[in-house]
Amino acid sequence: MSDRWRSLSSDAPVAIVAVAAWAGASLSRPVPGWLLLVVGAVAASAALGGGAHRIGAGAALAVVVLGVGVLASGLGARSLAGLRPAVDGRVEEAVTLVSDPEPTARGHVRVDVRLDGRRLLAEARSPSASDALAGRLAGERVVVRGEVTAFDPPEAWAQARHLAGRLRVEAVLGHGPPSPHAAAANGFRRTLERGAGSLPQRHRALLAGLTLGDDRAQPPELTADFRASGLSHLLAVSGSNVVLVLAVAGPLLRRLRTWPRFAVAVASVLAFAFVTRFEPSVVRAAAMATVALWASTTGRPSGGVRHLALAVGVLLLVDPLLTRSTGFRLSVAACTGVLLLAPAIVARLRGPRWIRQALGTTIGAQLAVAPVLVPAFGAMPLAALPANVAAAPLAAGLMVWGVTAGTLAGAVGGGVAALLHLPSALGLRALELVAATSAALPLGHADLRHVAALAVAALFLTCRGARRVAGVALVLAVALLPGHATVPAGSAPAGWAATVWSDGPVAVVDLEDGASAVEVLDVLRRRRVRVIAAVVLRSPRAQPAEVVRAVRSRWPVRVVLAPEGSPAPDAHVPRPGDAVRVGGFRIEFDEVEPVLVPRIGWAGDEPVTPRR
Repeated sequence: MSDRWRSLSSDAPVAIVAVAAWAGASLSRPVPGWLLLVVGAVAASAALGGGAHRIGAGAALAVVVLGVGVLASGLGARSLAGLRPAVDGRVEEAVTLVSDPEPTARGHVRVDVRLDGRRLLAEARSPSASDALAGRLAGERVVVRGEVTAFDPPEAWAQARHLAGRLRVEAVLGHGPPSPHAAAANGFRRTLERGAGSLPQRHRALLAGLTLGDDRAQPPELTADFRASGLSHLLAVSGSNVVLVLAVAGPLLRRLRTWPRFAVAVASVLAFAFVTRFEPSVVRAAAMATVALWASTTGRPSGGVRHLALAVGVLLLVDPLLTRSTGFRLSVAACTGVLLLAPAIVARLRGPRWIRQALGTTIGAQLAVAPVLVPAFGAMPLAALPANVAAAPLAAGLMVWGVTAGTLAGAVGGGVAALLHLPSALGLRALELVAATSAALPLGHADLRHVAALAVAALFLTCRGARRVAGVALVLAVALLPGHATVPAGSAPAGWAATVWSDGPVAVVDLEDGASAVEVLDVLRRRRVRVIAAVVLRSPRAQPAEVVRAVRSRWPVRVVLAPEGSPAPDAHVPRPGDAVRVGGFRIEFDEVEPVLVPRIGWAGDEPVTPRR
């Protein structure tokens, strides 16, 4: 038996308990309070060893597993029961911002707030209220007037964020000072932002994503490139960021004694989690780092699987609703893939160590997240493999330099700040080039069929003789299995306010108010479009015109059709009854004021209206 197998075997009981906590939290069924106390007491006795000597280790593990599952289920049910607004109807009160305000596709501003001990999703729809909220940060207080309503029905994404309802903000009447710790965190974020003032706006936004996970100001074409190249995880702070934070603090930590070193290390991790708004992926990484630091400080031998299992089990007992967070599930799955799959993959690859390590880590993480990622976001881009090998070292260097030199740049400002961020400018350009180039690679996507076949092939590859040959044949068959061999002509929704009509490499884009540029770019790329024959803007507002700008940054556009008053440059204004033929499509307009009402179809065929 290998040392690795012995290590995994010793970690199995802890992992089983963590799985029980996950199952109970996912179930979230009510449990009587007296039963929680009884089961908790029995499970604690068995876990601490008192019961194991009397009933045996296996039975003690079963008791602990049952107790943790029941406890997590009961706590989850209580958490769900508390997701109701404390007040309902009109309010005029002070609220605390829980997240950073972000713009919506319709040009509004939304933010999570706390009111009377409940979290609400606040949305400001008027320009004055939106402007008043846009410049605020999490932890600050504002006085608002609006209306509170409950979610009906509640949705998983709202439950994961502990949102009890909605707050429609009609006006912002004033603001107050944040708490001292929130002021310190926001001061640090503003220092980094001020120090990066010499960089172009797109690079400032990219650096904020790498260092703080703040992607609110990123241009849609940049977001789409990172998504299409499988690099989106670099813009969401995670375990790698926590490791880099400890690396930055390393020179100080090495000068401290054992317990002060532990305290400072944990404080650094918690401070970083606070600055990055306790995103679920950061919470997982911070908890796992704390467990690892405790094991290292106390001299207790343990491995990454045990650290992950302990962190996940404790977190789910503290917050059972984390199981509803896609970010948390992806983070746990990716870490599991890195710990369990990556070492075996690296051992079987050939070539330089750093390439094998990068490829093995990427493949292991991608295989593990596939069951979560594909149902939620669609097929995974195969470009992620070369993209991550090239981008991971760049992102790590930019994160460390952005936090260390960026803090100094923000403190001194001026020409010194611009000089300090010269390496940042070079690295950000290189990272942007990697994302754009990888996104354009015609490698296709892998869905759950490919992942399942590769998993079976991996089992054959671990064998010898004829089974190994069968594994190689299966891998080749999977590589040739088309994920999207042909793209049928027709329409495809791009979010809820846009439709892409395509016929081969030519497309027509139909945009309503509220269309998402990222979704449009993603659909155009997936349908292998090369030329945009026409973009139809139904609304004269500025937001759809911004989508046109993003589309033009990636594809040539022959004509833009928009109503009178649209800010889209070089737009053609059709008249009632006009029929435009372009790129094999026929676009007719029955109405043009105040918005365009197009009928889109194939040239020579009867035009049809896309279903909404």
